[in-house]
Amino acid sequence: MEGKAALWTMVGIFVVFKLATTALIIYHAPDAAALAIWAFIAFHWPFALAAVIFGAAPALFWYRLVRVRAKRARLQEAEWRVDQAESIPDVFRRD
Repeated sequence: MEGKAALWTMVGIFVVFKLATTALIIYHAPDAAALAIWAFIAFHWPFALAAVIFGAAPALFWYRLVRVRAKRARLQEAEWRVDQAESIPDVFRRD
């Protein structure tokens, strides 16, 4: 667990440093802001793509989990909330 905490701490430091550096460049040199933003995008698009790819699997799993739980709730409700007339087969019905 300590290794994961150290890894995410370093990743967080790198991300904050890169964003802060880009923000400072944009703040102190507004005429070079477009160039700084394009350079930031050019250097970091692989990381953004990797984040989307690795983030898609948990998002899809969560979406499937929500759908399965909703279906389970519907099935349980259908199982326990049955009309009395529908639950008795025709063979045993006394009319």
